[in-house]
Amino acid sequence: MQKRIFTYLFITIGIALVIHLINFSSTGFDYSFLWSWKPILINYLYAAIIGIANIIFFKIINTEDAWKKQPKQMIFKGVIGSVLISTLSFFLARVVHIVWIENYYFTQFLEIEHISNYIFSMLIAFIITLIFHLFYFYKELKDSKIKEQSSIAAVQKAQLQAVKDQLDPHFLFNSLNVLTSLIEENPTNAQNFTTGLSKIYRYVLEQKEKGRVALQEELNFAKRYVDLLKMRFEDSVQMQIDSFETQNLYLIPLSLQLVLENAVKHNTISKQKPLKIRILKNDTHLIIENSLQPKTQLSTRNGVGLQNIKYRYQLVSNQQLHIEQNQHTFKIYLPLLFK
Repeated sequence: MQKRIFTYLFITIGIALVIHLINFSSTGFDYSFLWSWKPILINYLYAAIIGIANIIFFKIINTEDAWKKQPKQMIFKGVIGSVLISTLSFFLARVVHIVWIENYYFTQFLEIEHISNYIFSMLIAFIITLIFHLFYFYKELKDSKIKEQSSIAAVQKAQLQAVKDQLDPHFLFNSLNVLTSLIEENPTNAQNFTTGLSKIYRYVLEQKEKGRVALQEELNFAKRYVDLLKMRFEDSVQMQIDSFETQNLYLIPLSLQLVLENAVKHNTISKQKPLKIRILKNDTHLIIENSLQPKTQLSTRNGVGLQNIKYRYQLVSNQQLHIEQNQHTFKIYLPLLFK
């Protein structure tokens, strides 16, 4: 607020000095007029009234959406409107100057007033407002490009974060422990586990730069991911994928794996309480449903993966991920992207 006040004062003083210098030249460069305080203050009065009126007008008509949708019309409206506002303000300033300060009667003021007094002010107002609106248009165009670049940077940041979140370090640590045990107990399973883990990482690296991935690819990856989980949890993890059409349907890359990882991370898994996962589809969403059996002690990274998915969907779609939960089940609805 304080910055705006100082900016306004600076601009108003500048306009007043310009008006004073123009009047100084019209006196034949009379230096006694140049250093006279009364004309300077009167010119500041003119500049203040005209400036306040234009600021109010500018705030009323200017919105970010208007400049984006109708930039040329905004320049036209702004310039013409500002010229009219400046002319009316100039008339008001002259009333204050001639009637109140110079002590003329209003009827006398009207008798001596002539349209030639306003032609110069209208010309000055036209030039200043045209320059101002062209500058504002350039600024809005520049800001929109900056926002566009910021959006691209945000997408890249989200992609990087997605790669970091794909395989939770805790999951990887446990997987390596499982691998160590399997090497001693069952070398064949250990080899299968290593192959499965390498395929998961390969898929992550292949998909990380993509904006979307085919639904069938994500489902195939989910099967491989659950197969890997079964080597760790055996039959304590059970997944069912319903039969449905997948052609020309897409998801955010690795979103399904993040949802599955979220289910494993936050639920108790045992032979007595197996984690049951079902994947189905409606017209607009892929639905991942799991049995709800929350751990007594939740991870400190609670919800990071889901927040990542939500953010990435916001960047590419108007649809949003949403969650349904009751005492027995937890459902996540992933929006389907269409070709």
